Amino acid sequence: MNKISITKTDGNLGRRLPEKDMYSGLLLQGVAVSGGVQLGNVYRLESIKDAEAIGIDAAYDRDNHILVYEHINEFFRINPNGVLFLMLVAQNTSINDMLTDTANSVYKLTREAGSELRQVGVGFNPSTAFSATTVTDAIGLAQSFADWTAQTDKPAVVLLEGRGVDMNNAVDLHTKNAESVAVVIGQNLQVANNPDNQQTDYAAIGTALGTVSKAKVNESIAWVAQFNLQGGHFEVPGLGGQNIDQFNEGTIGGLDDKGFLFFRTYAGYAGIYWNDSYTATALTSDYSYLENNRTMNKSIRNVRTALLPYLASPVKVDAETGKLSPEVVKQFEMVGKRALEKMVSEGELSDMEIFVDPEQDIIGTSELKVNISVIPTGTARKISVTIGFKNPV
Repeated sequence: MNKISITKTDGNLGRRLPEKDMYSGLLLQGVAVSGGVQLGNVYRLESIKDAEAIGIDAAYDRDNHILVYEHINEFFRINPNGVLFLMLVAQNTSINDMLTDTANSVYKLTREAGSELRQVGVGFNPSTAFSATTVTDAIGLAQSFADWTAQTDKPAVVLLEGRGVDMNNAVDLHTKNAESVAVVIGQNLQVANNPDNQQTDYAAIGTALGTVSKAKVNESIAWVAQFNLQGGHFEVPGLGGQNIDQFNEGTIGGLDDKGFLFFRTYAGYAGIYWNDSYTATALTSDYSYLENNRTMNKSIRNVRTALLPYLASPVKVDAETGKLSPEVVKQFEMVGKRALEKMVSEGELSDMEIFVDPEQDIIGTSELKVNISVIPTGTARKISVTIGFKNPV
């Protein structure tokens, strides 16, 4: 039947969200373009058109047999309102160099992004293949980088592109003690099996980074109602160059148990989804999921911003006891509350508790202690239902 098909697009007006939770960094191995993108430079991208303006397009990937445009395009497909700071390094740059404080590293990317990055993706287009252990052995370096971001007042989580994972002998990421690092191994099967890119063991780091940047800080990227990833040319989820649905439950469950991030489908329900939001640390850790880290990181940033004007300020004490005056206690408790009340009102926190001990000796220590406890939101990772027949007689 004859008809006119019209598809409405979104994200073309360049409107930005008021928060900076979507500010992301992406470090990739790539190739310079004459008159366009140069290695070692940091570029702020607010749409896929910004990438194309510096010579990164579908032909760039095809001609160089790499995946750069693919990852950027996926980032903006998932989150059209995202902001992406991109840096490319040479294809022969080692993973260690990319994750230590060198001129080719995430450290440079983060510094030049002006402390704005909330999540950083690190992906690979190596000139020579490397094994999965090369990536998993670098998890400690990625955590050291995350520790540095926290120590320098710009806390961020790290997403690593996992490559070449042995499905039957994968390392248990929950033993890695890297609470701020997640390892992505999920693939778009069409991309993995495209002979033009020659990157069959790639992982969809751009899709992951886009999802994290789109999610509110307390939201799991595996939330089914919120994050259906199907669309564009992403129609079949893959793993190791195969359709995810071809693997048995034991293999998939084993990779999930070991903390990897990959795509999954649900029987009788359309769409493609993340399996979970694990980080590479023990499940008993307070920070075993990305949303735990992102919620705490945002809380820390907000509290620091609120308290910074009071640094080195005079503090009134009781003339007889030398302890904090009631006015000071109330003032700083209110500052802490105001720093976090928006997160509570927007559902990113369940609540918070602020306490300033009036008995502390600020004259003797020159230190004012503010104790803050944030109460996070929960995540319905499992829903248990009891169902049966009932005879109404």
